[in-house]
Amino acid sequence: MKFRRRPPPCPQAVTYRCAPATVAAGCQVITLLDGDGRNIGHLAFRMCHPCATAHVDTIAIAGPWQRMGLGREALHRATDPWPGYAWTTSRQSADGRKFFAVMAEETGMDFVPGAAGCPHITAPPRGFGPGGALL
Repeated sequence: MKFRRRPPPCPQAVTYRCAPATVAAGCQVITLLDGDGRNIGHLAFRMCHPCATAHVDTIAIAGPWQRMGLGREALHRATDPWPGYAWTTSRQSADGRKFFAVMAEETGMDFVPGAAGCPHITAPPRGFGPGGALL
């Protein structure tokens, strides 16, 4: 019996789908889908427009798709429309610290881990997509 190898991931075939928050300072999710429509990652974040702050709850990209710039692109899609906002993150893994250090240098935003943020972004997020490596 011979098994066919799957073709390598193709970052150009990825689709980014945004689900906006349904409540003020609620969770927004950018879902990454491969060329066949399978979920390969997500970025979950919350924003408070009155306080001009935002918080990255999680960013996760499936193993074979990591280190292709997909997390970078998802984060830019979240941050670029709001250049003056202060962004924070949850506590980060070792990979997450490296990722956010590079992104801080690239964007000029601090992405402070574990910072309190604004009082409107307090409840833990619910209902965003499945795994991959958490950064």
